[in-house]
Amino acid sequence: MTTIEGSLGWNASFKLSWDILEYSIKDADGIISDIRTNELGSKFLTGFSLYIPPSNAEEALIIAVEKGNRVADYLGSIHNLPVQAYLCNITEIKPKGEVKKGIAAIKASANIHQPVDLDFDNIKNLLNCNDPKILRQLAHYNFGLRCSFDPINQFREFYLVLEDEYGKGNLYLNKYKHIRHALNHPELDTDKFKQKLLNELGSYHIDPSSPKAKELVERNLLDLKHDATQIIEEILKTI
Repeated sequence: MTTIEGSLGWNASFKLSWDILEYSIKDADGIISDIRTNELGSKFLTGFSLYIPPSNAEEALIIAVEKGNRVADYLGSIHNLPVQAYLCNITEIKPKGEVKKGIAAIKASANIHQPVDLDFDNIKNLLNCNDPKILRQLAHYNFGLRCSFDPINQFREFYLVLEDEYGKGNLYLNKYKHIRHALNHPELDTDKFKQKLLNELGSYHIDPSSPKAKELVERNLLDLKHDATQIIEEILKTI
C-alpha cells in the first residue's frame, strides 16, 4: 500500500439501496452510521461512512468499494434483504484541511424487513475477515436476495452457498443438483439427473417460459433459500 505524505487516511461515504429500519444502531471505531429518524422516533439506517487507512487515491477507492460491499453483504444477511451500498464520495483527510473527492452515482428506494439491534462492532469483524469461503458465501447469499425477481439466478446463487458449505460431491446437494445443472446447461450429461428431471417435469430440459418448469424451480427455491439462510445464520454467529 502506498502512503501519501501528510495524509491521515480517507473517509468513504455510502448510501444504501434501502432505508433499513432498526430497533437501535451502535457505531464502532471506523464505521459511522447515517441515520434518519421519522416523526414517530423510528430509526432508519440510510448509509454509513468508513475510515480508509492512508493510501493513494486509486488504492483508497478499491479498498472502500471492497469494504462497502462487505458491509452490504452483512446487512443483507442479517435482515434477509437485498442490500447494496453505493459509494457517494471519498474524501482524503489532511492535517491542514486539504481534501480530494471522488463522486459515485447513488440509488435509493425502500423495502419492508425485520429490524434488529444493529451493532457495527460485528461488522468490523467481517471487515477484518480473511476467510474466502465465508466472504464468498455471504456475497452469493446477498446476490441471491437481489435476484428476487429472477428465480433462475436466485437458485444459482443460493445453490453456491450450499456447494461451498458441503462440497460439490456431497449427497445432500442431490436434492437440488438436477435443477441447478439443468439451469446451467442446455443438455444434461448425467443419466440420474436426466431421469429425475424427467420424473418431476416430464422433460430433460427446463424451459423458463414453461409454467410447469417455473413452478418446479420456485417450489425447490423455497427449500433451497431456507437451507442457505440457515447456513448464513450460523456463519454470522462465528464472525
